Amino acid sequence: MSAAQAGSKVGLISESASLLEVILGEASVSRGSALNHKPGLVDLSIESTATFSRHSEVPDVSGVIICKDDYVAELTNQDGESIAEIKASFVAAFSADLEVDPGEEALNDFANSTGRLVLRPYAREFMQQMTIRMGLPALTLEVLRFRGSVIEDGATDESSGLADDFST
Repeated sequence: MSAAQAGSKVGLISESASLLEVILGEASVSRGSALNHKPGLVDLSIESTATFSRHSEVPDVSGVIICKDDYVAELTNQDGESIAEIKASFVAAFSADLEVDPGEEALNDFANSTGRLVLRPYAREFMQQMTIRMGLPALTLEVLRFRGSVIEDGATDESSGLADDFST
């Protein structure tokens, strides 16, 4: 399937999809033994997948698209020691009126666009709350870019480097 065909199918999926629910699938949080908790690098990985299933073979009966994002955040201090690891998966279920199975490529494109945008606020809040509850500076995931950063208390936009992220 060409990229144009997959894009066209993603558009059809988006037009017919309706969000049913969002749930936390799995979660694990562990705090490292590093004594220095001054924030360093955050290594964030996100994997998005989607599946489609139909309740019956009748074309006018809606199917369900399941989008799942797996987040893994490894937080280190300035010395490169691990201070925390957060793993979580979030699942969104969409009903969709599709006459044919859209195919794996279109489903993955949907998961990496619409699915990810729907799940992002849930992941953002979860990651932020977990770091705060561990007594660490809040890990704040960007809203539209899929990276994470730790901003120290009292940091201004200019000193935290956020001005560079939002420049055009």
